[in-house]
Amino acid sequence: MPISVILAHPNPTSFNHAIAQAAVVELTHNGHEVRLHDLYAERFYPILPDHEIAKDAALPAEIEQHCREIAMAEGIIIVHPNWWG
Repeated sequence: MPISVILAHPNPTSFNHAIAQAAVVELTHNGHEVRLHDLYAERFYPILPDHEIAKDAALPAEIEQHCREIAMAEGIIIVHPNWWG
């Protein structure tokens, strides 16, 4: 089963990274096809410009890749911090 693991944390030594890595290891061990995206490592820019809102808007290649992978995934795991003020 294809699984997308999406990680969003700036510190590569964080607990969130450990959680994501543990998920990847266990899922892979159990025979799943896992795609990990570390959004900070990929320098993912999370701002949605106006021109990307239209359904027929051209998207950057990395966004198109993420969209394809998520559409094909049978499971999605999102790992991110909860910042407590």
